Amino acid sequence: MGQSSVFVIRADYLEGFDDETWANIGSQLSEDPDNEDADWVTVVIPEEMEFTHSDEDILRYALHHIQTRRAIVSEVALHNMGVACISIPIPTSTADTATILIRAETDGNQWLEYIRIGMANLDREVIFGCR
Repeated sequence: MGQSSVFVIRADYLEGFDDETWANIGSQLSEDPDNEDADWVTVVIPEEMEFTHSDEDILRYALHHIQTRRAIVSEVALHNMGVACISIPIPTSTADTATILIRAETDGNQWLEYIRIGMANLDREVIFGCR
């Protein structure tokens, strides 16, 4: 069974889409892969950000930490272990830490765009509620 995702795609963006790519995104992103299927790039989020920052601000904070190489790369999704954080799954076929971080930045920027246009939001219960 996959891990709970920190990202939520709004259902109204998936209904009635003819574009196969978007339909595949919806089905694939409801759960993140198992720990055995991914490495995870994690940024710890200060708990007070839950009440003081927007989803966009929180994700930009995480992206800044990924870009400045202050993220944790591990085999475990820390957001399911009681840590207030954003964890982004990266396929295990990605070879080295630098490549993993670049992929996490790319994926994070895509999620940021989805958040900006109102297509997605952060699941704050998963990010902050597992304590």
